[in-house]
Amino acid sequence: MFAVERRSRIISLLNENKSLSVQEAAEYFDVAEETIRRDLNTLEQQRLLIRTHGGAVIADQASAEISYEMRQRINMAGKDRIGKEAAKLVEDGDTIILDASTSSFFVAKYIKNKKGVTVITNAKNVITELSGTEEIQLISTGGELRRKSMSYVGRIAESHLSNYHANKLFFSCMGFSLKRGLTDSNGQESDIKKVMIKCSQKNILLCDNTKFDQVGYASTAKPEDIDIMITDNELSPATLIEINNLGIKLILAE
Repeated sequence: MFAVERRSRIISLLNENKSLSVQEAAEYFDVAEETIRRDLNTLEQQRLLIRTHGGAVIADQASAEISYEMRQRINMAGKDRIGKEAAKLVEDGDTIILDASTSSFFVAKYIKNKKGVTVITNAKNVITELSGTEEIQLISTGGELRRKSMSYVGRIAESHLSNYHANKLFFSCMGFSLKRGLTDSNGQESDIKKVMIKCSQKNILLCDNTKFDQVGYASTAKPEDIDIMITDNELSPATLIEINNLGIKLILAE
């Protein structure tokens, strides 16, 4: 496991348990305690946690959000496979919405050969990635730029977005569970995704294995709002049955 993945999981554990000791973390990740101390010091410098004697506690929920740059490096191989698989669902002439998740950025990488596609997005990095592709029309939601997520959010973005209609939405979330649905760690990000879901005929969730059974404080959608889920990992038979019962088509990105 790369350090960035371990640190992301540390934040997830702190969100779940509110506190974590160095010894517990070292045993959980099977690494030396000194490695965990370095991780905690790094995360404290990023204001994602507060160091305590022998461990750490979670900072407030707003500061616990992981930056775009850090998220982009988590499970890159899995997100790349998901993005490539998702791109197969984009047909020439489609109007699609890409949210500001790192998973959607990987979709953008693989649709540059499509013809007559319109991409509506609130993601600064998606706009940059596709800006040189003449066959793709780009529409930005505008709005307030959140630098931590490199996304445009707020009332202006939501109002502009609500004027459009898309064939497909490709989006992700901080966490997915069958019990609590799709959740995020920021209310503004959650709000604009709710508008995206309303504007789209078909909602496609990009859910790599790091998001399963994670829970953020902002509720974004219910599992039944999803038409297709693309993931990078085999799911348990029980989970497969539940997903099938909800009418969600599951695609495994090879």
